Amino acid sequence: MTTMNSETNIKPLGPEHIDEAVSLLVLAFHDRHFYRYIAPEKPERLEFLALNFRRRLEHGLGISEIDLAFHDHKIAGIAVWSPPGSVPPPEDHSLEEAFSIFSPGLRKRFFDFLRILTAARDHAIRQPYWSLAPIAVLPEEQGKGLASTLVRKKLREIDASPAPCFLATQDAVNLNIYAHYDFQKVREDPVAPGILHYTMIRPKQAGSV
Repeated sequence: MTTMNSETNIKPLGPEHIDEAVSLLVLAFHDRHFYRYIAPEKPERLEFLALNFRRRLEHGLGISEIDLAFHDHKIAGIAVWSPPGSVPPPEDHSLEEAFSIFSPGLRKRFFDFLRILTAARDHAIRQPYWSLAPIAVLPEEQGKGLASTLVRKKLREIDASPAPCFLATQDAVNLNIYAHYDFQKVREDPVAPGILHYTMIRPKQAGSV
């Protein structure tokens, strides 16, 4: 366990944390321009995000390395790291079935985006690689170093491996943030008017084994 101070600590996600972690992720992402494009109607957007993140976390249990930042006994931040060889296929029949409850427009925009993400990722990097997605901090806890702690903790471990790290974002403001951790923008692909998908790679670091 990595301790930031007497009130904040980092520990792994367990099944008992999923409901709270999903709520954090929905709160963190529901008003992003990208997700307002995917699901313009807020009630459907909230339902879509909740299902999407729940599937991601449940799939990641025992596969991904999911770190939680606790502050005053509540989850204040989360980072999901998929180790080499574990990134799930972005499109499969179970995903299509699960998302069949949503409107045709939402499904088309989302699956079109997944094809963009997959093509960009496969062009930019080949296995084996680490993947960071998603990472989020509660709005009221931002600016306290939680995201930095979550990222730097895992990057120290990744640097002991021979694999690079991949992430994707649709928020241009994140490019400079991730650049501080040595991620480099290698692609930008249009998703819709005013929305770009950025692919970022953190190369294998010198001295890694």
